[in-house]
Parts: sequence; structure tokens; C-alpha cells
Amino acid sequence: MTENKTYYEKFCNENELPIFFQPWWLNASAGTRGWDVVIYKKSNQIFGVLPYLLKKKWSFKFLGIPPFTQHLGPWLIYPKGQKNNTKLAFEKEVLSNLINLLPKANINVIKCHHSIQNILPFVWKGYNSSVKYTYRLKELYENEKNIFNNLSSGTRKNIKKADRLLKIEESKNVSELYNLIQMTYERQKIKTPFSDIELQRLFNGCLKNNCCKIFLAKDSDHNIHSGIFLVWTKKTVYYLIGGSNPDYRNSESMSFLMWESIKFASSFVDEFDFEGTMVESIERFIRGFGATQSPYFQLTNVSPKFLKPLYEKRYNLN
Repeated sequence: MTENKTYYEKFCNENELPIFFQPWWLNASAGTRGWDVVIYKKSNQIFGVLPYLLKKKWSFKFLGIPPFTQHLGPWLIYPKGQKNNTKLAFEKEVLSNLINLLPKANINVIKCHHSIQNILPFVWKGYNSSVKYTYRLKELYENEKNIFNNLSSGTRKNIKKADRLLKIEESKNVSELYNLIQMTYERQKIKTPFSDIELQRLFNGCLKNNCCKIFLAKDSDHNIHSGIFLVWTKKTVYYLIGGSNPDYRNSESMSFLMWESIKFASSFVDEFDFEGTMVESIERFIRGFGATQSPYFQLTNVSPKFLKPLYEKRYNLN
């Protein structure tokens, strides 16, 4: 383990960071040698960190986001009692230093947590920015009745339909979930961007940290219609990934699964995060659950510029 990683692990133990920032998550999603972190310290106190995935292909270097990871970027610890101008100056100092500490790379992609609002230091360093959206249900804890009432009429109808046909089972069979995910990508004519081995490794890491569940929706003949993978922290349950068998699309199994996941989340956390999407049909599905938009920034830096069209679609550089 590098010295920075040792400091970072201690930093994560002493501060409350999102699940995607945790060292064990990065080990599970990127591999122990697939990620690193830069740290900004002053007077021996850490004020900012920026973990990243590191890849190298041919003579090109890529810094970015590990598989399954919704966001990863700068995380700052603010001194107490800052005025607004002091806060902005602090952000400029910490972010500028973190950017300067990053290793040189041809492609750099950062998806910030939605709490990061000041991205000017990145813009001043030549990064391009775009706005993405995640969707969150808030005030969730022990609030199931109000949440259900806030669902769209179509979503409630779909849930009730599926409830008559299906039952939800907890599972530890990653292969069954992966098969459903593969079917979903195949229907869209997209290659599944991760392997079953990678998904199993992540599940094992989450299971070891007691922060995940796989739910499957099955009919009376034990046919699996859909599956969903949830992960969580003390505050938030995340819909990480899911998939459906296209032969059973009319059963509304995913609406049912999502609702059961939200009910499960409401028993112990205050927030459910559907994760980000820019796809219109998915946005419409999520919106039906009453979730609110939370914008976040994607930051990219490509050098030399001729690489951008080559990697634009693969790494979503827009």
C-alpha cells in the first residue's frame, strides 16, 4: 500500500465519505493496484483528497472512474466558521493543489459528488464541464405511506399489477443477476461493460462490509423476471445496477422490485439514490417514483485533442 493510501484509509475512518470513496470499495471495483489517491495537507492536516482509477493502454494514460462507481472526485473537509469569500478561497486552494498533484494523463474523467458545486478551479486548469443528473428520494425513514402516495398513478398501477403475479426473494447468486444484466444490454445492442467476475468481486467486497443485497422478482413457476443490486451507507441506499428478462417485460417486475427496494431502504436510512441517468425513458421511469433531480458535474480533460473522438462514446466525454 502506498503512503497516500495509508493516509487515505485513516482519513476515511475519521470522516464520513460516500460508499464509492471507501478504500475497500475501490479495491473491489478497480483492484488493489488499479486506483490511487492524491492528498492535500497543510500543517499536517488533510483538507482534501481525490481518489482515481488509473489505466494505461499502449502509450496512453487514463484517469477516471472504476466500474459500478456513480461518482468519484474531490472531497473536502472545511474548517468551521468560514465566511463565504473565505470558503471560496479555501476551495480554490485545495482543488487547485489536488489537480496539480494528479499524475499526467491523456484522458481524465471526474464525476463529482452532487455536493461539489464549485468547479471553477478545474475550468481554470483546462477541464471541460457538463451537468449530469442523479435522482434521489429524501425523507425516507419510516415514511412508506407518504412515499407511496407520491408515486405517479401509473407507477402505483404497475406495482399493484406485479404484486399479483410475482414475489421478491433475496439472493446471493451473482450469476443469475449477471444474466439479467446481460439480457438488458443485449436488448440495447450494447456490450456488457463488465464481467461476471468483476461483479462477483464487488458483491464479495460489499458482503464482507454488510452493505448490499440482491433482490430477484420471480413468478409462481420460479421464472426470474428482474433483479436488482443495492448497496448502502448509514444515510443512503443506492440502486447500483439491475436487469430484466425481455420475455417478461409486461409483468412490470422492475417497478415492483424498485418499490420493494425503497420500502427496504425506508426501514433504516433517510435517502434512496437511483443513480444518474441522461436517458429519457429511464428518467421517466425514475420520475414516477417521486424522486427529485440532483445535478452533478462531470469534468474531462483530453490531451492531445485528437483522442477525444476516439474515446468520446466509450468514456462519455460530452
